[in-house]
Amino acid sequence: MRTENRFKVLVLVGSPKGKAGNGYSAIQNLEAEMSKLGPIQFTYLFLNKVDLKPCLGCFACVSRGENLCPLKDDREKIEALIDEHDGIILSSPGYVQNVSGLMKNFSDRFAYTHHRPKYFQKKVLLVANGGAGLDKTLSALSLAIGGPKVVGKLAVLSPPWPLKDKAKSKNEKNTRAAATKFYQSLKDNVLPSPTLTDLLMFKFFKATSKECQTWLPADYEYYSELEGYYYRVKVNPVKRGVAAVIVRLVGFLMRDIGPPKLQGAQEKQE
Repeated sequence: MRTENRFKVLVLVGSPKGKAGNGYSAIQNLEAEMSKLGPIQFTYLFLNKVDLKPCLGCFACVSRGENLCPLKDDREKIEALIDEHDGIILSSPGYVQNVSGLMKNFSDRFAYTHHRPKYFQKKVLLVANGGAGLDKTLSALSLAIGGPKVVGKLAVLSPPWPLKDKAKSKNEKNTRAAATKFYQSLKDNVLPSPTLTDLLMFKFFKATSKECQTWLPADYEYYSELEGYYYRVKVNPVKRGVAAVIVRLVGFLMRDIGPPKLQGAQEKQE
C-alpha cells in the first residue's frame, strides 16, 4: 500500500519476451511520465519468470475456494503482491487480437475473483502493444481480475518495422494522457457507488450462490455475509429496485439451466 506519500504500482508483464519486448519499453515510458507527476514506485512482475502453472480447468478455485487449487506455485505470492500495491498495470502484446498465453493463463488462474471479487480499492490500467486489433486485446485484458476498477486503457503501436514520426507522436501523446489519468485515479480513495450493471452482477451472483450452494459452496459462503453490495456504500433505491426486477426476470428465463433441485421444485409446483 501507499507509503511515505509514494504510490506503489505493480506491473504484470504478459510478454513472453520479458524485458526484451516492446511492452516493457512502453511501460517504462509510462513510468517516466508518471514520475513527473509525483512520487511513484513501480514493481515489475514478469509472467515469463514466475512459477504460475497452466490452469487445469478443475473448477476447484471457483466452486470450493482458491485455497483448494491443486497447483502449488506462486499464485498466492502474486495475490499478496497485488494486495500490497495501490495500482495495477496489466500489460500484454496483442496476439491474434487477444492477450498473450501468459496473460490468459494469469486470467484463468484468477478466475475465482469474478465469482468473488476483491481488490475494490485498487486502480487498474490496461496496456496493450502491437498492431491491429488492440481494442480487442484491451477488452480481454479488462477481464483478467475481478473487482478493481479499470480507470484507463492504453494502446501502443509497435509494428515489426520502424514507426513514422506521426505514429511515434501518437504513442507519446496517448502515454502522457494515460499516465496523468492513472496517477490522478490513485489519489481517489473513495469507493464508487455502483452502477446499474454493477448491481445486476452482484444480485445475480448472490442469488445464484444461494440456489447453487451445493455446487458453489465458496460463493455461498462469500455472498451470505453480504447484503446490498460488495462493500458499504450508498445505493440509489431506484437502481436497487430495477436491478432486483431484472435479476428475477433473468432467473425465470434461465430456469431450464438451473440446478436439479430447482427443476424438481418447479415440477412439483406444476
